[in-house]
Amino acid sequence: MLINLFMDYVKKITLILALFFGVICCTTEEVKKVPDHLGDLEQLIIIQPNSEPEYEIDFTHSAEIEHSSATNNWFVDWSDEFWAFSGGDFWFAGLEIDDSGRIYVGNSREKTIQVFDSDGSFLTETGGEGRGPGEFSGITEIKIKNNQLFAFDFLQFRTTFYSLDPLNVAEVKNAYLSRDPNIAELTGWLSNGFKLIDDERFLVRYVDEFPNANVDTPNYNLDKTRLGRYYIVNRAGEVESELLFELKNLKNITADIEGRHIWNIGPVPFLNQPLVSISDDGHIISANSDESLIKMVDSNGDYLRSFYIPMEKKSLIRDEILNMYDDAGEATLLLLQNAELPETWPALADILMDDENRLWIATIPESEELVYEWWVIQDTGALLATFRWPGNRSIEKINNGYLYTRETEESTGIQTIVKYRIEMDQ
Repeated sequence: MLINLFMDYVKKITLILALFFGVICCTTEEVKKVPDHLGDLEQLIIIQPNSEPEYEIDFTHSAEIEHSSATNNWFVDWSDEFWAFSGGDFWFAGLEIDDSGRIYVGNSREKTIQVFDSDGSFLTETGGEGRGPGEFSGITEIKIKNNQLFAFDFLQFRTTFYSLDPLNVAEVKNAYLSRDPNIAELTGWLSNGFKLIDDERFLVRYVDEFPNANVDTPNYNLDKTRLGRYYIVNRAGEVESELLFELKNLKNITADIEGRHIWNIGPVPFLNQPLVSISDDGHIISANSDESLIKMVDSNGDYLRSFYIPMEKKSLIRDEILNMYDDAGEATLLLLQNAELPETWPALADILMDDENRLWIATIPESEELVYEWWVIQDTGALLATFRWPGNRSIEKINNGYLYTRETEESTGIQTIVKYRIEMDQ
């Protein structure tokens, strides 16, 4: 009997060891290497590409904004003949959802905020061009917090606050964000980019120099990697945090055509750009799009953790890019035909945080069409779901179990807002 028990024990130990070494071998084969420069990063969570998500995710069409008289200037336009990659979807200045499900869309082109019912029906709009209360020179962002809607005007450096029910101007506050920073490490640096954290604080990017396209002069810098430093700044223009993170500014490509120097004015999906998203409670995530590393800080700017998805980048093929912009203006086409392009696309297309502090990370896999692979990750690092999504359906907001996209009709460039119900099943 003792011999039988001993033999059973040996068999169990052998099985455990076999399983253990089998897991080690599989892990060695399947786990992708993490770059050495990330080795010292604290609280780094690595999500391997072959990780099994906890849920299957699906989306059901729920509503669509189709009010043509309200949305007649929602379109993408790359037709400028002189400036490369200017225009695009310039009209869009943010999307917010209130507790009743109403949809608020910032319209930079018209300097208005348009309001739609939860089923997509047009309700009203507010704003318009001007300098009076409730008027704007340039809307860059809208946000809902504490049952108030507020909109930031980057040209007048002020925030307009609205009550929601009814939608009325409650207050207008100036924001002195163009003042010289009050800390020595930013002496000589210039504010260049603002995002609302809450009603009193902003995430501000500072740069040591603006882009300079004066070719063959000492100040020319489009061929350099320029960094932006990010800090929390209050409405008085005072820096309230330590340095949160540094991100590379928009990458430029250039070409010289018959004495004309051409470069991309705005961001494009196949070049590196800084990515930043702020949750409803002020958590901030950031990334350089050319690396699948996302860092998270809390609403006070204290570092929490980082997330990394090791992956192969999509190959960049010039003819495919030209096909994407075949109806663009002359400057854009000349630039794409003649500029030196990177060998690969960036690793990331977008990063978002939803109302449950989950991260939604869009990567760019190999595919014939432009498709994004989205990773839904709990802020603790658990991989919840993955799914593929067409590149012409930009995900703008995830709120209360719904996903809101800005979708483009390829033949016309017309855009609309579509609402989907999110369904997650184990």
